[in-house]
Amino acid sequence: MADFDTSHVKNIVLLGHAGAGKTSLAECMLFEAGLLARKGSVQERNTVSDYHELEKERGNSVFSSLLHSKWIWRVK
Repeated sequence: MADFDTSHVKNIVLLGHAGAGKTSLAECMLFEAGLLARKGSVQERNTVSDYHELEKERGNSVFSSLLHSKWIWRVK
């Protein structure tokens, strides 16, 4: 596991109204970081953060999810 000092650790929160796209944004971020082979979708009920059966049944997030990644900033 990589060792990072606290000045290089960033925590972010995705906060918004229901249906604003927080889960989709989180899924895209994990995909772009290379942690997912393909993006899931809320409609298909196969996202990483909506793992509980209640969330899959309702089609929206109910519980908080902690997702982590090593993000390397690339300038294009």
